[in-house]
Amino acid sequence: GTNPTSGVAHRFEFLSAPNLHWPDTIFSFDHGTGILYTCDAFGLHYCSRELFDTDPGAIAPDFRFYYDCLMGPNARSVLQALKRMDGLPEISTVAVGHGPLLRHHLGLWLDDYRTWSSERSTGENYAAVCYLSQYGFCDRLSQAIARGIGKAGAAVQLVDLRATDAQELSALIGEASAVVVPTWPARPDAELQASIGTLLAALKPKQWVGSYDAFGGDDEPIDAVASQLRSLGQKTAFEPLRVHQVPGGNDYQRCEEAGTDLGQLLTKEKTIAAMKSLDADLDKALGRLSGGLYVVTARQETPEGTRSSAMVASWVSQASFEPPGLTVAVAKDRAIEALLQVDDRFVLNILREDNHQELLRHFLKRFPPGADRFAGVSTLEGAATGGPVLGDALAYLGCRVVQRLEGPDHWIIYAEVEQGNVADTQASTAVHHRKVGNHY
Repeated sequence: GTNPTSGVAHRFEFLSAPNLHWPDTIFSFDHGTGILYTCDAFGLHYCSRELFDTDPGAIAPDFRFYYDCLMGPNARSVLQALKRMDGLPEISTVAVGHGPLLRHHLGLWLDDYRTWSSERSTGENYAAVCYLSQYGFCDRLSQAIARGIGKAGAAVQLVDLRATDAQELSALIGEASAVVVPTWPARPDAELQASIGTLLAALKPKQWVGSYDAFGGDDEPIDAVASQLRSLGQKTAFEPLRVHQVPGGNDYQRCEEAGTDLGQLLTKEKTIAAMKSLDADLDKALGRLSGGLYVVTARQETPEGTRSSAMVASWVSQASFEPPGLTVAVAKDRAIEALLQVDDRFVLNILREDNHQELLRHFLKRFPPGADRFAGVSTLEGAATGGPVLGDALAYLGCRVVQRLEGPDHWIIYAEVEQGNVADTQASTAVHHRKVGNHY
């Protein structure tokens, strides 16, 4: 119709954009105004008094975080949607479901989506993480696994077993290097049963496979599903992710960490090649950079339960006097990275030169997904906000994340120091010396 106020004739065209981030997502383009309504795509969880994207620097971090969480796991679907958008007349505004409307810097946001999705879609190795839309907790659990895979630098594609047609499902599963599936209903309807059959038929012998509980109320037992997945001789990506009650913070953390482990398997060859790629002289010179030895700890209480993590760090530096601040470099595939978003709090435990080996051995070991990092370690509970203080640490600093700068394989976390204390003013900080500079 025609808007009686503006006189503009509104003619809508609808573009199918599945998996962004729901299976039935549809974009709507108004030819009269040039506005494209995109539901969740291109959105961000950012709220201010600005109606439009007038300050791109302010919203860019949230735009990227939203993409990584909700759009990145379907990078191939993002590229398909962008191709459909290319066929439209000039777009004046992208009207998103979350955050400011995108108008003043539209080219920047579209280029970001195109670049990030192209990066995630390149290469032969990707993981297909399957889910059943609106069944149990499939949506959130699958997204946690997919986010973990993406953190390790591996490509991932979310696949809805209900909404994906047989031909596309067969291609996505057959071409994947890893396949993760949920438990499905013990008595699936005929349409879902056909999709499950397509899934099993498309599996290849050398793929990595994993499974997780959908917690839908009447699931096929997870051991039965895992057995079917292994029937063609596939390799086990991780132990079945069992959910015994309504999923909480620890369950989502286990899923994310299992995804990261799988992502590291998929990128292992690329990682080894990167370690060998630096010039030998440069590598040795870079390794002469020294640092202290620290353990970063974080713990968060949420309505869904407690999440906690820890990591050994040596790339730490004071960064400001007023307010007192520091930077920590955190590899993108570290589990603790999810607990170091803007305004999150953490504790930097400074290890002492004469008594750090025990803590170092403990926190350097590989933990299973969701494992308690602090089991068997002396901690001073309540000494600082944000995470446990280690009883054998020389000193601690309680910090709040203010900014995150993205590097190629690390996040640079800038944090203000809010509290701190020293256990022994006479002791020295443990120092870390490396021989090479292209891996830890």
